[in-house]
Amino acid sequence: MGDLRFERTDEMLQIYFMKLLAEMPFEQISVSKLAKASKIDRTTFYAHYENTYQLAEQLIDQHIDFIERVLKESSAQQQYDSRFDSYDYFNTELMSYLLKNRLEIQHLRQLNFGLNSFNVKLRDLFATAYSRIFHLAKEEFSQYILTTLAMSNFDFILEKQRVPSKKEIKEGLSKMASYFS
Repeated sequence: MGDLRFERTDEMLQIYFMKLLAEMPFEQISVSKLAKASKIDRTTFYAHYENTYQLAEQLIDQHIDFIERVLKESSAQQQYDSRFDSYDYFNTELMSYLLKNRLEIQHLRQLNFGLNSFNVKLRDLFATAYSRIFHLAKEEFSQYILTTLAMSNFDFILEKQRVPSKKEIKEGLSKMASYFS
């Protein structure tokens, strides 16, 4: 029973944190404001988190963990079935998640936490996954291009609320290649 209450309180803290983040800059969100908005005592907040940075980082990690899980599932499925289209699978799974969590992710991406920032963690996740999938060293230039393409795909989905088609990607890459001819 105590765990369920703790989980509910944690969920409420996350919900009200995101509501406040939509209304004001992160630096203006204090534990007092969050406690007041979520109708809890400050000591209850501290039973869950050390500070608002830790709360924000947990929210970032939850989203990154989901994306990592989908990437791993896609990669694993590709190993078992050569006809499996990992691009379509990954983007179908990712698309519904991003649409559901779009505003929250956009707000979290604005937070500059250095190596703990959403974009830094996402870029690292893509770089690690693609170096494993395509057998590329992390320092290879093609690895950087693939990672940047993945980040652009992510941006596109959040902004346009749709997945770019393979045709669009090929045309875009072809245009880019023509600039270097």
